[in-house]
Amino acid sequence: MKKALYILLAAVLTACTGNTTYYLHGNFNDSDAKTVYLICSNKIIDSTTVKDGEFTFNGDAAIPQIVYVADARTVRGAKNSCVVALEPGLLSVFPSTEFDGYYVTGSKSNDLITEFTKFENELSDYYDKNRDQEGVMEEVDSKYHQKLIDGLALYPNKIYSVYCLRELAYEEDPELIRSLLDILTADVRQSEMWKSIDESNQKKLETAPGKQYIEFSQTDQFGNVISSKDVLATPDVKYVLIDFWASWCGPCMREVPFLKETYSKYFGKGFQILGVSLDRSKDAWLNAIKVNDMNWIHVSDVKYWDNEVAKMYNINSIPANFLVEASTGKIIATNLRGKDLEKKIAELLK
Repeated sequence: MKKALYILLAAVLTACTGNTTYYLHGNFNDSDAKTVYLICSNKIIDSTTVKDGEFTFNGDAAIPQIVYVADARTVRGAKNSCVVALEPGLLSVFPSTEFDGYYVTGSKSNDLITEFTKFENELSDYYDKNRDQEGVMEEVDSKYHQKLIDGLALYPNKIYSVYCLRELAYEEDPELIRSLLDILTADVRQSEMWKSIDESNQKKLETAPGKQYIEFSQTDQFGNVISSKDVLATPDVKYVLIDFWASWCGPCMREVPFLKETYSKYFGKGFQILGVSLDRSKDAWLNAIKVNDMNWIHVSDVKYWDNEVAKMYNINSIPANFLVEASTGKIIATNLRGKDLEKKIAELLK
């Protein structure tokens, strides 16, 4: 009966030119949740009861959106979740047999998101098999970046383009993101995710190279309150790297050897690191510092993504860092990764 109903709905939607209604149905594996939620920009916009393991939503999608369907009130707290391009049509959520998670059918943007997810998994597998080869990280980053750029260039009128833009916004210069925000079509620019990226990017522009760094204080691993102003004012300190990280963040921990190498070479020449941890466990935070011999200055309020300093700097992805000139308080570089950090410090302290 349900199958017949969905076939009928599909026929109606196909026949009605200009119809802006969406119907979303699906099921989650091994989920005992009685309610499933639609979450857009971290806000619940709808919920529905699970019946016989299945859930359904319907509504208006005149303005397309990128949302999550999740079996908890937050995506992070969900056992099962799936990103959905919410646009007119009959949309279905299915468990994937090709990757860990779910995929959605029923519209072009959802097909593109599924294709992108497969691409991400293939790229990750390639990196895992070749991580010891020189230049493999740069190769993977380049392919990932190009895939996102292609999504914007080919589909500026699809909500998929906003999905790509969100990923680019984690890494790219905010001036570039500002220009990319404006190339998308008017209907896409009305989406909540576009607005969220726009708002976030405005804040990033405030901490871009050339801007004054934002002063802060937080507690170190010994219980002392550390002021960023005092760190910058320390005699002989010329440059301070404000580094946002967490022990649970794999990419962050892969950066530690590069941080250690640069710190070892240039600490006595005017370089200092002020690490801000987004850990939620004090024990995990302290253990990471000890085990990895991270002998620079560390602070945290152990509030995970609600870290107060991270909010001030609009951090929504880690690792992230800001290189500050101590004498002026100006940010002179951001997101220095791998060998680029040592290269930059060597250039400044030559």
